[in-house]
Amino acid sequence: MKMMNMKKILLGLFLLGSLQQAGAQGTAAVTVPLKYGAQYSGKRTDDAMNKWRSNRFGQFIHWGLYAIPGGIWKGKTYNYAAEFLKSSARIPTPVWDSLMYQFNPVKFDAKKWARMAKNMGVKYMTITTKHHEGFCMWPSKYTEFNVGNSPYKKDILKELVDAYNAEGIDVNFYYSVLDWHHPDWLYDIKSTEDSVAFARFLVFAGNQLKELATNYPTVKGFWFDGTWDNSVKKNGRWTYEMEKMLKEIRPGVVVNSRLRADDFGKRHKDSNGQLMGDYESGYERRLPNPVKDLNVTQWDWEACMTIPENQWGYHKDWSISHIKTPVELLEMIVNATAMGGNFLLNFGPAGDGTF
Repeated sequence: MKMMNMKKILLGLFLLGSLQQAGAQGTAAVTVPLKYGAQYSGKRTDDAMNKWRSNRFGQFIHWGLYAIPGGIWKGKTYNYAAEFLKSSARIPTPVWDSLMYQFNPVKFDAKKWARMAKNMGVKYMTITTKHHEGFCMWPSKYTEFNVGNSPYKKDILKELVDAYNAEGIDVNFYYSVLDWHHPDWLYDIKSTEDSVAFARFLVFAGNQLKELATNYPTVKGFWFDGTWDNSVKKNGRWTYEMEKMLKEIRPGVVVNSRLRADDFGKRHKDSNGQLMGDYESGYERRLPNPVKDLNVTQWDWEACMTIPENQWGYHKDWSISHIKTPVELLEMIVNATAMGGNFLLNFGPAGDGTF
C-alpha cells in the first residue's frame, strides 16, 4: 500500500510539472516589433565598457545657478532639493535666469577638486553640464544662457575635464533634456503647434549634445536626466538617434538608461523587457534590492546617492534632514560593489566654488 501511494505521488508530481511546463510555454512573452527599442541585448564587453564597469566608485557633481541661493529665497528656507528652488519658491523665469549675472565662483579650483577626488578614491566623475534650469556650464554656441556670459566667463567643463583627466579620473557628462529656460520646452504634446515647437527644442538639444561630444574628446559617458515627461516619451525616435549619434562621434562612449524611450513610450527597458542604453540608472538615493530589483547576469547598473537626505545641489542648511555618516556611505559602496554595480556619490559645491 505504501509503495502504491508513493507511485501515485510521484506520478502526480510528474503530471504537475508537465502542466506547469506546458503553461509556461503557452504564456511565453510575444516579441513586440520595435524600431526604437534596445540597440542590443546583454552586457557590452568592449574595453570602454569594461573600464566603466571596473571604475565602481564615482563622484557626482551638481553645480549650477541654484548654488547661489542655496535653498533659501527671500529669507525663507525651502527643505526640498536646492536645485528645484525655482519651482519650490515659484520664482519667475526671468528672475531666476538673472542669477547668471551673479555666477562668479572666484574660489573655484578645478585642480584642487580633482586632487580631492583622487584622494577620496573615485575612478570617474559625472558633472552637470546643464541641469533643469537650462544654464550651461560651457560656452555653448546654441544659447546665450551659459557660463561664457556670466562674470566668470571661463569654460568650467574644460577646466574640470583637464584637471580630472590629469589625475587619471574619467569624466562623464550629465545633461538634462528638461529645460525650464528654453521657450520650446513642453511637458506634453497635445497639438500640432506643440509638435512644431518641441521639434525645434529637440533640434536644439541634439545640437548641444553633438557640441559636447565634439568639443570634449575625452568624455567617457553621457548621463541623461529630465526625460520622464510625455513630451520625451512620445519621441522615442529622437532618443534612439541621440544614442546612436553620440556613439558614432565618440566610439565606446557609455550612455545611461534614462535617455531612452521606445516606440510606445516605455523608459529604461523597452516593451520587450530589454535594457535601453548601456547600464540601468534608475536607482536614485537607494541601492537595488538584490532579490526584487536585480539580475546581475543581464545588465550593468549604477546607483546615485546623496549625502543629505534629498539634496543634490548646494543647500545652506543641511540640518533639515539626516546626513549620512562616512561609515554609512562606505557600507553602501561595499554593498554596491558586492552586487556588481557602480556607486556614484553626489556633492553640491557652493556658489563660490568651494565644497
